[in-house]
Amino acid sequence: MKKSIVITSALMSCFLLTACGSQSSSSKQSSSHSSSKAVAKTSTSKKQSVASSSSSSSQTQKYTDEEYAMMGFLKQDGQGIDNLLNNSIQNMNWKQSGNTYAIDFGAHTTTMTVNKDSVTVTYDASDSSLGHMGTQNAHKTYTKEELANQFGTDKAKIDQALGHNNSSSSSSSTQDQSLTQQASSILYYGANKLNNEEFKNCYDFAVKHSQLAISKTTDDKGNTLYHLAPGELDSYIAYSVDADGTIHFYKTTPTDSGEVGTASQKDINSFVSSQKATDQVNQLANAAKVYGN
Repeated sequence: MKKSIVITSALMSCFLLTACGSQSSSSKQSSSHSSSKAVAKTSTSKKQSVASSSSSSSQTQKYTDEEYAMMGFLKQDGQGIDNLLNNSIQNMNWKQSGNTYAIDFGAHTTTMTVNKDSVTVTYDASDSSLGHMGTQNAHKTYTKEELANQFGTDKAKIDQALGHNNSSSSSSSTQDQSLTQQASSILYYGANKLNNEEFKNCYDFAVKHSQLAISKTTDDKGNTLYHLAPGELDSYIAYSVDADGTIHFYKTTPTDSGEVGTASQKDINSFVSSQKATDQVNQLANAAKVYGN
């Protein structure tokens, strides 16, 4: 009887130990499985975060500081790269000093400072306390990401605009050629569309003698005038170009001076074409010479 009780007790102890061991093993496996899932989830999350960060970094690193500077100017100015290329490029002056870039079109200067993740644009804005435009008195900051998103598709055109102002001698020659083309068409428009006497006299004499002198002068306020003359004679006419491409025609006679009209380069080109005068304008442009700063 005693032996039976002992054997039964021993069997029950073995059963309990086996059950506990199985439960412990199952618990360990479950814990290990949960831990593996957590590690995998964390790893996936990290990879997604790194991929997202890498994608954002790649987006902002696709462009040079110079390209970002131009994007900042286009964002603040609002005229668009197409308008810049079609109407203003001939008068664009572009300079760099370290990470700061400056642009002007013969008048007000805008500067763009390229930082690690942003571009700060400093420009002239109307000042009510002065009653006129201030000097470098307004600022705007744009992130590189928003500039890339807005102007990234215009990269080729932006490079075209920047390449036009390259400091090499070949680029300088291209700028002079563009300026002579512009000046010749403006002279033709002033003489034949505006029908201004001073412009007519200059144009007739310039065509007759195949001579056109373009003198570029900039005053201490940064305003640029392009004086036109048939050779060495002073014809008392000039023009200026706004940042948006608007061209102002002036007569500068000693007794009577002032603005005689305005037009866009697009309107001028259309008029020249409508008059079938493209060859005349081109011939005069080929004979023209540029002087001044």
